[in-house]
Amino acid sequence: MIRFKNPYKLEMASGNWSLELTDSGSWESFPKLAKEFCSQVGAKIIEKLDGPDVTIWDIEYHGSVLRLVYDDYPNGISVEPKDSNGQSAVDKLYELVFKQKMMMAYNNTLHPIRHRYAAPL
Repeated sequence: MIRFKNPYKLEMASGNWSLELTDSGSWESFPKLAKEFCSQVGAKIIEKLDGPDVTIWDIEYHGSVLRLVYDDYPNGISVEPKDSNGQSAVDKLYELVFKQKMMMAYNNTLHPIRHRYAAPL
């Protein structure tokens, strides 16, 4: 299961809010992470587009089409609504990844030694 350490929402120029998942990643790691993330949250991959400095995958989540984006400057992976209709789906994803973050923090307090030396989940 992919768990993001510090997901947060960021206001876009459009007035919508994106979900910033991580400020790490690479061109090489994005496809695997994107597939795993979509599988984990129940999203369907619709289209994959590559640009010179960004990769954008259109995904469908809760009836809305969103953009799963890897950008190399500033480096990071985010989920963006394509329009205001997708904002509620982004908000649902934020709640989900935030809960997973909190579960990770809780589990680390219960089993700090196991998590310190165990392979990442």
